[in-house]
Amino acid sequence: MQLDPLLVLKRLATGYDIKCLRVAAPFTGLEDFDYGLRKALDPQFDWEAFGKLLIENTAEHVLTVSEDIFELQYAMFRIPDEPEAVFVMGPWTNGTRTKETSDWIRKYIGEEACEVVQSYYSSVRVVQSEHFVSTISTIVGLMMPADEYRVIEKREFLPLNIALDTRCFREPSFEQELPQSMLEERYAAENRLIDAVSRGDVDAAINVCHQMGRYTYNGRFRGTLYQIKTKMTIMNTLMRKAIERGKVHPYYIDKISARYAAQIEAITDLNDTSMVWDMVRQYCAYVQRYSVKNYTPLVQKVINHINLNLAEQMSLKSLAAMCFISPSYLSSLFKQDTGTTIVDYINSQRVDRAAVLLATTDRSIAAVAAAVGILDVNYFTKIFKKQLGTTPTQYRREKKAMLGH
Repeated sequence: MQLDPLLVLKRLATGYDIKCLRVAAPFTGLEDFDYGLRKALDPQFDWEAFGKLLIENTAEHVLTVSEDIFELQYAMFRIPDEPEAVFVMGPWTNGTRTKETSDWIRKYIGEEACEVVQSYYSSVRVVQSEHFVSTISTIVGLMMPADEYRVIEKREFLPLNIALDTRCFREPSFEQELPQSMLEERYAAENRLIDAVSRGDVDAAINVCHQMGRYTYNGRFRGTLYQIKTKMTIMNTLMRKAIERGKVHPYYIDKISARYAAQIEAITDLNDTSMVWDMVRQYCAYVQRYSVKNYTPLVQKVINHINLNLAEQMSLKSLAAMCFISPSYLSSLFKQDTGTTIVDYINSQRVDRAAVLLATTDRSIAAVAAAVGILDVNYFTKIFKKQLGTTPTQYRREKKAMLGH
């Protein structure tokens, strides 16, 4: 199978959370070239002239690695068979801005605008350029004639070309720094959200999310895909810390957090907010399902061990030995904390896990039973029916019918 180098570059950029853009007349969407920096500094910026500049200054069969006046890094090249189109990757940064550049920008565009640039710069992806550029160079080289292909570096390749309109900095909608009272309210709302999710309180968490809708993060550059992903990543982090406070085992925290991190990376629709509400509900469900905060530390340890090792053989005796206490003491303590026996708890968790496998896989009943640590199919059927009121076969049939399978 032959790979498309452009597709590989796009996937590489996605992995680094870096933007890719095809630049060609009539230059639609070019205003997002730098996530909106030039647009923010100069609402009347000439994007057509800027697009032509990019194309004119990008030679054929050459990968140009450039650093603009803001110390933002880009990689660009003419797209093979499209002489009037340039493929651009970036921006990214190498880390902290130099004092010389900061001083120059402050002198040229003023203190107020300089704060805008710094806030923007702090949100751009930091990448180890040497390794990243080397990888890009190798992939781009697959599209170019080997005897003509070369890589060049240019500094200040993309000039400022800005007629700064300082009036925009005095418009309320363009304020970057939130007033102190707004910052206090935002952090208070975040704490209320963490508290609600840590309790598994879905309604309270959703109400707080509605309140948080009026707060912004790096608001001047809001509305871009980069900023949407940043905001969702912040939300995912808050949710993760919330269920950690709710005494959910790190295994489950990592599982749900990684799942949403992948979904955030795949976001393409700026207007789809469904993930926010799904995230809140699912994180709360994890607290409801896996939280052990209401139990003593010893029982917490036993419950987490059971839930994480359902496929293994377990008994009151083995669990007691793990805790270095007698079986009778563990049995008494567990019943006191949970209101049920260890055997009944293990069976309950195994049936719940089996129900998921029956509904989502085509494994045989025996294979499902074995997957949750029960080798006797008859015994598995017995406890399954006792808990859910139906046999495993009937349960699967009903679930498949509901899903239209």
